[in-house]
Amino acid sequence: MVAGAVTVVRVSFFVLAMLATAAEARGVSPYLPVDISPEIERKIERVLILADQPTLKRPFAAATVRDALPRACEVDTALCEDVRRYLTSLTRTAGITYATLTASESSGADTAVPTSHGRSSESNYDAAIAAYWQPGAAFIVTAGVLAYEGEATPTGTVASFGLDVLQVDVGYRDHWWSPAQSNAMLLSTQAATMPSVTISNYRALTKANLRYEAFVARMSESSNIATTTGTTSGHPQLAGLHLSIEPFPGWSLGVARLMQYGGGERDESFGDMFQAFFNPSDVDNTGTPEDFGNQLASLTSQFTIGKPVPLSIYFEYAGEDTSALSNLRLGNAALSAGIAFPQLGRRFSATFELTEWQNAWYRHHIYRDGLRHEDHVLGHWGGDWRILGDDVGARSAFARMNVEQLLGGELEASYRQLDNEDYTGGNYETARQLDARYSRPWGQVFVGGELTVGSDVFGESYSRVGAFIRF
Repeated sequence: MVAGAVTVVRVSFFVLAMLATAAEARGVSPYLPVDISPEIERKIERVLILADQPTLKRPFAAATVRDALPRACEVDTALCEDVRRYLTSLTRTAGITYATLTASESSGADTAVPTSHGRSSESNYDAAIAAYWQPGAAFIVTAGVLAYEGEATPTGTVASFGLDVLQVDVGYRDHWWSPAQSNAMLLSTQAATMPSVTISNYRALTKANLRYEAFVARMSESSNIATTTGTTSGHPQLAGLHLSIEPFPGWSLGVARLMQYGGGERDESFGDMFQAFFNPSDVDNTGTPEDFGNQLASLTSQFTIGKPVPLSIYFEYAGEDTSALSNLRLGNAALSAGIAFPQLGRRFSATFELTEWQNAWYRHHIYRDGLRHEDHVLGHWGGDWRILGDDVGARSAFARMNVEQLLGGELEASYRQLDNEDYTGGNYETARQLDARYSRPWGQVFVGGELTVGSDVFGESYSRVGAFIRF
């Protein structure tokens, strides 16, 4: 009874805090693309770092970026003008959010392309477009689609309503829960976008700058879900909660929980889900089909520093399970660290990231297809670079360099590497991938070309060359 009363008081306080700010609240905000339009996305990431605005999740609300522009403009005027010009297209009653088309030719092994919404290297094209209509401050509808060979998903098709302190999104909205720019252990864009209902705020609450995001999503069908009497087929549900605060300017702390549950004959009741979510060591970690579901958690932090060299340092500590029957200790741990330099001299920017995780990630004794949607893991791209069902630990590395004002355009080059452990007999080799992309403005659009070469975890090489146009 006491615990229940405390919970009610906390919820009531939270609701009252939002109502108290409603009089000065703004309306809903459209979201900016995630891993779809890299030219503008890189610029937006740099603006937020230059503005000392830590970011522990994506997609970014357009209003958040707009608020960050004044501080960032003090450091890089040209960058701000590019981003402001893009945001201007989102302030009308209706318009195009983004549009991109890439035609390519590939050869060699078929490989899951990192953070590309489920696309493989053998796809000869990919295209995406999104348009919005906002008749009033409290309501906006976006219609979008992302397509590549063999697949089309209404990514970006979302109806949003509410306020800046409580925005409700219904539809195919991406979720990326990590400060890292290239990988996330819990949620990323490695798999296709799931249909979901999400509530969140883009304007921080209280003096601690509290931000929250909660959602429930429907995963793709699986015929390999364990029950106490055998197996069942159905669509597992995915529930998530992300909370963050900013104790001091430039420093943020976040916690996140993720639960895969239900599907077919398995229990999907809200009460049991709530109990398992907040008491996993007793209800959800017995290792038998009686468990309610599959849970993951993470702790994240980011520091932004403005002088003498602007940079962002960030960390993610995650667990696929709890440890030692304690709700406060993470098991099967993963650790990520990264550093981003938004401005190195006048023309360069760079990002470096390292991740290491133990076994059992993206595998589960109940959900035997793993934490996967449409045949791809929901988190780190390295989870797709291994034998299906193998739960080995691994180490990954990522580096990216951007060069501006190069022959009238911009060059981006990145390198990623994955080393799987080999204690299960997978005979893995070191996987490497090198990407290069050159783009330049042409009127109101970007045009350019890109090249990918790599060698997968079985030593087989692959390559892809493409040309693109983006709005």
